[in-house]
Amino acid sequence: MPTILFIPRVPLPSPAEGASSAKLLVCPDCGTAVDGASRSCAGCGGVLERSLAGHTNARPSSVVGPLSPTAAGAWLVLAVLLVVVVGGPIYWWRSQYAQVPRPETELQMKNRLQSEAETEMLKESTNVIVGLTRIIHASVVTAADNPYNWGGDVTAEYVNRVGGIERTNVLFKFGTDTGMDGLVHLRCSSESETERRSRQHGDKHEFGHWFDRSSRP
Repeated sequence: MPTILFIPRVPLPSPAEGASSAKLLVCPDCGTAVDGASRSCAGCGGVLERSLAGHTNARPSSVVGPLSPTAAGAWLVLAVLLVVVVGGPIYWWRSQYAQVPRPETELQMKNRLQSEAETEMLKESTNVIVGLTRIIHASVVTAADNPYNWGGDVTAEYVNRVGGIERTNVLFKFGTDTGMDGLVHLRCSSESETERRSRQHGDKHEFGHWFDRSSRP
């Protein structure tokens, strides 16, 4: 006769019960697992508080949340410091490099000196003409390549010794000098008619010698 086996039904724990049983309470002093209903630890005998329910062996979640305001502020300060430390020296170097005078070509230098000629002559007029009251006429000749061959004249009115107004005409010559900035600048001084004729004669004489040397075979 066949044997019939009777297997009793054992109720399976629900998911909620399984999750709750997986969380074991531990003693905060010795780490011994204890029953949630017990008031004392079996390992060290310490009295368990109700706050023990929060001490479990469950592992914290590994999900990383957004940055806290403190961390965001620290990154902002680090970015500002990086800009100051790196960008500051670069800005200073560029500003210093922009102030360094660039080398000029001969044409650029001549154009600059020509623009300075009349201004320098009028400035020198205040030193040469005593009692200067008014500049009537001023002209400069800067056609030559050599500034030492340039010339100018100023017609002006001045107060004489008795308080009257007189008119005079002053001739000027030009030269060059190196300034504190390392560039060549124009200088101006007065000359008499005799000095101008002598200077112009010397320029023509020198030009004649140069022409004779260049025309020789």
